[in-house]
Amino acid sequence: MSDSESSDPSREKRKKLIAEIEKKRGSKLITYVTSDRQGLNAMIASDVVSIIHEHLLLIPANERKKLDLFIYSRGGDGDVPWAIVSMFREYSNFKATEDSSEELGSFNVLIPYRAHSAATVISLGADEIVMTKKAELGPIDATVVNGPYNPKDKNTNQILPLPVEDVRGYFSLMEKIGCERPDEKMQGFQLIANQLHPLALGHVNRSLEETKLVAFRLLNTRSSPFSEEQNHEIIRKLSSEVYSHNHAICRTEAKKYIGLQQVVNAEDANINDEVWELYSLYKSLFEFENPFKPEEYLIKNNLEEKVWENLNLVCVESLNRIDIYKKNVRTKKLKNMPSQVHLNLNNINFPVNIQSLPDGITQENINTLVSQTVKQVIQQSLNQASQIAVKQLMSSIPDAGFQRNDFGGGWLTQED
Repeated sequence: MSDSESSDPSREKRKKLIAEIEKKRGSKLITYVTSDRQGLNAMIASDVVSIIHEHLLLIPANERKKLDLFIYSRGGDGDVPWAIVSMFREYSNFKATEDSSEELGSFNVLIPYRAHSAATVISLGADEIVMTKKAELGPIDATVVNGPYNPKDKNTNQILPLPVEDVRGYFSLMEKIGCERPDEKMQGFQLIANQLHPLALGHVNRSLEETKLVAFRLLNTRSSPFSEEQNHEIIRKLSSEVYSHNHAICRTEAKKYIGLQQVVNAEDANINDEVWELYSLYKSLFEFENPFKPEEYLIKNNLEEKVWENLNLVCVESLNRIDIYKKNVRTKKLKNMPSQVHLNLNNINFPVNIQSLPDGITQENINTLVSQTVKQVIQQSLNQASQIAVKQLMSSIPDAGFQRNDFGGGWLTQED
């Protein structure tokens, strides 16, 4: 992708807001936004770690003591939070001079709106979680999206996600209805194992335990960590007591019920307006409120195929650099092609017009002129008839769904 494709008029506006937040907080700020636009969503993934690292390297060493991460995401890879937080910790711990001892810096997150699942786990490692009134954390129970042993839809054969909450809810229901004896529990396990691959159940259990362990370790990385008992209680509530993965944990609930005493109100930090305005600019950049429905677009505009180019999926941004992950999408109608095709070409006309013949023209000249004219007219008529026949044929063949192909994905980098 070329630099011309990176044209973004709101970049300067976002830089001003980033600079204002940094000034008020005495920090350096990096933003990380993943799209949750309907039909065009992206998740936290491991490729972003090296991108954020490049942004950290652009911050002078003596200015890294207080690092802020502005984050908006619905979640993603459970292995990424540890890599991100530990990297921020490594860079915020600094030496002013070669002779000075290492000082413990701070890592903080700023949440304008949604920071769910893996984004919540990242937030647990922060010294401060600065939240607006609209900000949301979420449960940290995992969903196995594309596991090799996940169930498949019987009609489409597509791999189905396997939420931890559903598996755990099944066993919780067994206990509630009185299945407490070992043989009863084994029967219940056998029933669910008949519907789900046993290794899928093992994957679910491992994912949850891994997420809980990472979250607990991240809480302990804080410069002023809570007691071990408090940390275990926080993890228990986030992983077990919130039964819906879509439950939004507001800042009041995060402090009073979950026990995240590091939560700070954005108004008290005097950055509420800047944080929300910055989010609003990202909302426009990603078109969060404009669902991406290529199939509906084809139907509405009577098109067989269309390609959408340079769609925004992920953004990492700081004062000195911006990285945006973009991709292209091609969607076309699929046709239920018949085994045989019959075309009626009876209506094709071949109008042959010959200019006034010159005096003295011979029979041989007439034969040559007529032959050339007829060939030219027939070829033109056949070309037109072929185009018309193809259009009529395609319009008469019933649709059989749509095919969508995502391609050309990659990071676009711009340094100021």
